[in-house]
Amino acid sequence: MEKHWLRQSAENQDVIIFMLGWAATPNAVYHITPPGFDILACHNHTGEPEVMKAEDFARYKRIYLFAWSFGVWVAEQSCRELPLHRAVALNGTPYPVDTRWGMRLKVVLRSMQSIAKNGGENTFATSADAADGRYIPTGPFPDRPAEEKVAELINLSEQAKEYSAAHLTWHRAYIADKDEIFPPARMQDYWGSVGLGTTFESYHYPFANPDIVLNELL
Repeated sequence: MEKHWLRQSAENQDVIIFMLGWAATPNAVYHITPPGFDILACHNHTGEPEVMKAEDFARYKRIYLFAWSFGVWVAEQSCRELPLHRAVALNGTPYPVDTRWGMRLKVVLRSMQSIAKNGGENTFATSADAADGRYIPTGPFPDRPAEEKVAELINLSEQAKEYSAAHLTWHRAYIADKDEIFPPARMQDYWGSVGLGTTFESYHYPFANPDIVLNELL
């Protein structure tokens, strides 16, 4: 897992952790900059999930977690030791490779085939920005190599198939009504089973409107 501090100041008492999805870079949330918060973006989830230690965040008064797509599964593995003030899932579940609560396996395979064919162009996590929320906006971080994205997707898929479980207490779960990666009905089925699930108008990329984060900073 790669970690990039988008903002870090000794004056800030609260921190936002963005656990991003497959193939993403910090460009996904680079435009979300609420004052008074340190901001950590986590991406490129290759290898075993890294367990984040509470002592590394001990100076903060409040820790906010926003996990997107496959990042929901990663957060379940990586953030279970953190005293989270608020945890928000966006367009994902703790069971990402699952016939009932996860994405369709054919979508995963099609993504791999697309990357192998064209080097990653036009995947949901690498396209140029679009105002409707279908694509991640551009930013200062370079796109990742195609072979790295394939390796990450294989790694995440294999680990999630082998081990998926819910550990965290989630406070909100957002479900995009036009999600083309995680079927909205499957997300509604899972999150409804634990008393959550808020539908909003968007595609798989949830951060086109920063308010989806800003309104959760309670």
